Amino acid sequence: MRLGLLIVAAAAPSLFLLTFFYLKDRYEREPLLQILMAFGLGLYSMIAAQGMATTAEGWVSAEWLATGGEWARVFDAFVLSGAIEELAKWVVLILAIYHWDEFDEPLDGVVYGVAVALGFATLENFLFVLRLGLGVAWQRALFAVPAHALCGATMGYYAGRAKLTRGPTLWRDRILCFFLPIIFHGLYDYALHHGLGPKIWVLISVGSVALWQFVLRRVRRAQSASPFRPAGGG
Repeated sequence: MRLGLLIVAAAAPSLFLLTFFYLKDRYEREPLLQILMAFGLGLYSMIAAQGMATTAEGWVSAEWLATGGEWARVFDAFVLSGAIEELAKWVVLILAIYHWDEFDEPLDGVVYGVAVALGFATLENFLFVLRLGLGVAWQRALFAVPAHALCGATMGYYAGRAKLTRGPTLWRDRILCFFLPIIFHGLYDYALHHGLGPKIWVLISVGSVALWQFVLRRVRRAQSASPFRPAGGG
């Protein structure tokens, strides 16, 4: 019974956010099987990221990581969390999903990027609530899980532009697809490394609102660029 409750608590935020972004794809929605496959690849990417992080932790001493001050925080936030986790998601998005025939409009990148990120976040969330209890579930539902979704949406948006619009911005889109999610993720984790006091929560809340605005503006751009959009708007 308790295990079932933990699974629900871990998965519910991801399912809500995945539904939200899936419904944004108004003109030609992706097959549910493809969404589930992308979600499953996200689960796998979390396992891969854990292995890569364990390897990367061996590059430095455990003592330095625990007491090394700001540089240790930067390494933890931007390398062990930001770079490694987003790299794991990027690999499955670009090497697998990017080549699917169903990936045929700019907003598809957002939907698939979110699906991968939320597969990752669901497994990570489950491991957190299993270890720390349901008390952490609400904090992760409000901040950590949406942060994964928004980083995935950012990655997917620029992957979609790179695949489907090309033109003079092709290389810029490829670079942003990889590095922007790492920066956003790293900044979020770096803030958390400075404690969970009121100032940090205010900072994270303001940053989350700004990131939501950033992503939703790009969702609207992708909707406008859809080749399936009816003539005259709609």
